[in-house]
Amino acid sequence: MPMIRPTDFARALSGYFFEYLPVQKGLSENTIQSYHDSMSVFLSYCESERHLKREKMEIKDLDRKLVEDFLDWLEQEKGNSAATRNQRRIALNTFFKYLQYENPEHVLLCQTVCSIPKKKHEKQTIRHLPVDAIKAILKQPDQQSHSGRRDFSLLCLMYEAGARISEIADLRIGDLSLDKKGAIVHLHGKGKKARSVPLIADISAVLRLYLQDEKRYRPCLKDEPLFCNRHKEKLTRAGISYIFHKYAESARIAEPELFPEKVYPHIFRHSRAMHWLEAGIDLQYIKDLLGHADLTTTEVYAQINTEMKRKVLESAQPQERPAAEYPSWTEDKSLMGWLESFRDIH
Repeated sequence: MPMIRPTDFARALSGYFFEYLPVQKGLSENTIQSYHDSMSVFLSYCESERHLKREKMEIKDLDRKLVEDFLDWLEQEKGNSAATRNQRRIALNTFFKYLQYENPEHVLLCQTVCSIPKKKHEKQTIRHLPVDAIKAILKQPDQQSHSGRRDFSLLCLMYEAGARISEIADLRIGDLSLDKKGAIVHLHGKGKKARSVPLIADISAVLRLYLQDEKRYRPCLKDEPLFCNRHKEKLTRAGISYIFHKYAESARIAEPELFPEKVYPHIFRHSRAMHWLEAGIDLQYIKDLLGHADLTTTEVYAQINTEMKRKVLESAQPQERPAAEYPSWTEDKSLMGWLESFRDIH
């Protein structure tokens, strides 16, 4: 059987994923996986819509129109949002920026692709759930079953720590310190940044019981995943997302008035941040708990909280009289004279 010679595109892609992103850029595994997902979708489009087999694709097959058509296809055929389209665009741009340095003869191609503008879109509103909605979700897992006890522990920790799905997926048993005097979970966030989040006694007790239960099914060594599937393998981000949606949907059916139209796993993180703020936790401390690099990222929660309070105050105000019913203060001679007296003093 004759050997298949790798194309210049295949060689570039290999160098991009195995050398450039992890070694030169030092990106985290999760970020690289995100870029990998975007490139996989692009290659699937090339095969299904342009009949370009990925094993035969060459750099000369790429051009600006191909990328533009792909981005339009994401919105028009796949129903992706403008924000998702822009994320895919960023991932492709990163590849083409790498390509222009590794293959200088393709600089013009790379620059024309990277000049594709991002799609304007309204900034997505940050939504959060009330405390009662969180309680409704946490009531759903069947704690009489092994998987239900795992799911309950996972959801409790995910909310209490304000953790991302990827951070929960990456947790090892050794990342938990369940000292009764002060329990802590050590999370590994974006850009390999680590942070420690203290846990209240109730959550510490839940996790302690969970690990005691887990020891009946596996060794529970410190370097093992904290949450596993039925095959005793680490739960993936997709698996955790499935667990969240399963119980969120059950809670929505039971108490629909507590939930917005769309509920997604990251809403736990937003909700925890808002509940910390409402409890009087300082914004700087919330920034550290969430692992934000900049306080301005955290300030969005304070802005939302202020807007909510403003709407409550406005709804409590008596209806104002029409402006025409108020006399002009400049026509009040006694008032004007009183103000003039202060001018004379100064």
